Amino acid sequence: MRLLICLLLLIVARPAFSQECPVDSNIIFGKNDAFAFRLFAIKPAMVTLNSLSQLPQTTITAERRLQVSGSVNASESQGTAWSGVLLRDFLLKYGLENVPSRPLRNTRIEIVAKDGYKATFSWGEIFNNPTGSQVLLITKQDGKYLDVQEGPVAIRSLGDIRPGARHVRNICAISYLN
Repeated sequence: MRLLICLLLLIVARPAFSQECPVDSNIIFGKNDAFAFRLFAIKPAMVTLNSLSQLPQTTITAERRLQVSGSVNASESQGTAWSGVLLRDFLLKYGLENVPSRPLRNTRIEIVAKDGYKATFSWGEIFNNPTGSQVLLITKQDGKYLDVQEGPVAIRSLGDIRPGARHVRNICAISYLN
């Protein structure tokens, strides 16, 4: 009976540990691949942590105010330092530097997690708005590489009022869509 339960748990838990990407079953991850990048539905290019580390690095510290337990007025601040590459720097490096902006204005960037969660950004948000300087492909938190639950790469829009909606953990694909 225990063996049967263990087998069922492995079958159910397998998707959480798999390297498959729900957006494209043709994406095959190699040992060092972090995620796939698709520009206009062309065959995806695989991106590694090493290739991301070659791009300009940015650190953004986000501060949250925490209510001190048992106190009505006392609060503390907790800061988290997120490090990685701005999404716009990544997009420019991986194919958009030579594309005129006019045809891109009605496109969107879709970020997909291994569990199927998706977040989108418009071209205008990334390239024509202050938001673009706050959207970070995160590889480190407080100077340490992301843990298995978060990474190897996550994205956060740190300028959003409610940042949870566009926080994608375990990115498997970034696509530029028309």
